[in-house]
Amino acid sequence: MIQTQVISSGSEGNAVIYNNAIMVDCGVSFKALEAVKRSLKIVLLTHKHSDHLKIRTLQRLQAERPTLRVACGDFLLEELPCIKNIDVLQVGKIYDYGAFKVSPIKLYHDVPNFGWRIFLPNGKKIFHATDTVHLEGITAKGYDLYAIEHNYCEEYIQQAIEEARANSEYTHAYGSIKTHLSIQQARAFIEANRKESSEVLELHKSRSFYH
Repeated sequence: MIQTQVISSGSEGNAVIYNNAIMVDCGVSFKALEAVKRSLKIVLLTHKHSDHLKIRTLQRLQAERPTLRVACGDFLLEELPCIKNIDVLQVGKIYDYGAFKVSPIKLYHDVPNFGWRIFLPNGKKIFHATDTVHLEGITAKGYDLYAIEHNYCEEYIQQAIEEARANSEYTHAYGSIKTHLSIQQARAFIEANRKESSEVLELHKSRSFYH
C-alpha cells in the first residue's frame, strides 16, 4: 500500500502527500501542513488556480525548508517570482530525484495544467490527475494508485442544468462540465488501465454534483 495523506481536495484547497515526501499541489494554509512539512522533499505543482497554489504557503515552506524543491511546467514560472529551487519539467520526460522519479502529464483545464506520474523506489507507480475535462489520449497501464478527479455525476449535473434552464437561472454546473472530470469518465479510465491490486483515490469531489 502506498502511504497517502489528503490534506485537502476540492474547491476549498488541494494538497496530497505521498510517502511523506512528495506533495502534489500547495493550495492550503501553512498551518495545514505543520505536521508534515519537515518530511517533504518536493512540491509538484499542477496549475495556477488559488485552490491549488498558495504562494504565501510555498514561501513559508521554503523559508523553513531551504532545500525543498518545486517542480512545475514553464507556464507557472511567472506565478512564482519569489520561489526558489524550481525545476521546470517537460511532458513525457522522466526526472530522477533519487528517492523517486516523476513525469508530468498534459491535462486539459481552462488554464495550462499538469498531472503527474510518480515512480517510487519499491516499484510502485502513482497516476495523479485532477482539474481536467478529459483523459483522452492518456494511458497508465498497471499503476498501483490512481488518484483521479471524480468531480461530478453526469446524471446529477445534467438534472441541475435542465432545472436552471427551466427557471432561467445560472448554475456553476456549466463550468464544471467544461473544465472537470466526471465520476463516469474517471471510472472508465481506471477500469481500462488498472490491475487487480490497484488502489483508487477519488479527488476533487463536488459538494453539489457528486454521488
